[in-house]
Amino acid sequence: MKFTQKSKYFVYGVIATAVLVPLGTYAIKTIPLTFAEGDVMSASVLNALMGRIENATSPLTADDMVGTWTLTQIVPISGTPTFPTCVSSNTCIATAIYTDSADGLSRSRTDTVVISKSGSTYNFAQTTNGYFSTGTTFAPQSGTLGVLADSVLFKVGIATYFYDAKKKNADKIILTNRIVGLDSSSNYIGVVAPNSFSSTGTSLLNSFNIIILDRKNTPPEPANAVTATVSGTSVALAWTDQSIDETGFKVQYKTSTKGSWTTSATAAANATSYTITGLTSGTYWIRVIATNTYGDAISSSEIQAVLQ
Repeated sequence: MKFTQKSKYFVYGVIATAVLVPLGTYAIKTIPLTFAEGDVMSASVLNALMGRIENATSPLTADDMVGTWTLTQIVPISGTPTFPTCVSSNTCIATAIYTDSADGLSRSRTDTVVISKSGSTYNFAQTTNGYFSTGTTFAPQSGTLGVLADSVLFKVGIATYFYDAKKKNADKIILTNRIVGLDSSSNYIGVVAPNSFSSTGTSLLNSFNIIILDRKNTPPEPANAVTATVSGTSVALAWTDQSIDETGFKVQYKTSTKGSWTTSATAAANATSYTITGLTSGTYWIRVIATNTYGDAISSSEIQAVLQ
């Protein structure tokens, strides 16, 4: 999918709505901005939104998985992927580290996994527990991975484990184990058909191992709903803070549609207002950009202020 944007501005909410419709499902985190009819969407904002759509709808690659992720493992309420009925027999290992879901259908635990690239090899390393092999390892685990079509393969030692993969967006990937693998004792593990059995004769009873990866260390959500009030040589701005991890908000202005942006100041974290002072008469285009250690958010929509 290829998007090309040549014009500097798209104007009017009708076009903005057409752009935003897919983002309710596919955008990173949440819909980042809202627009009203008559708003001005700059080319930089439009290109950023189009980039997110393209990223979310393109096939998953191994490069997409590089980074630091919060890992949430979801397993049967009755046990673990390898031992799906161990709760009733009181044979589960370290059951206490799982948290039961409110609906009583599953249990979950969380960890951090770092995926890196070295030459043409992709490596993963988990901080506390092992999840991708048997799904029941309670020690740090590492190995290599690869992406084939809509599947991710994890190799731990001599065994390879297959997961169906769904890229929800650039910051969220869902993995579901549906393929039988071999553990270190050459026993079959993983999800198989109902009432199937492993090589040791243990019923797997529709077991499953679902892993949700949420990317860590990302730029913040953008500032939204910017308004401006002109008074003399000042412009008082107000906006909605949509983020919980910004370090500040860059307040920028320019004096022509093709001019360079000037940063008036960086407002503090959690700020929702700022006043630009000492301006001269003329027309100003103003925007607010949330920022943190990991980069800048998408810019807010631009607002125009005219000083007499």
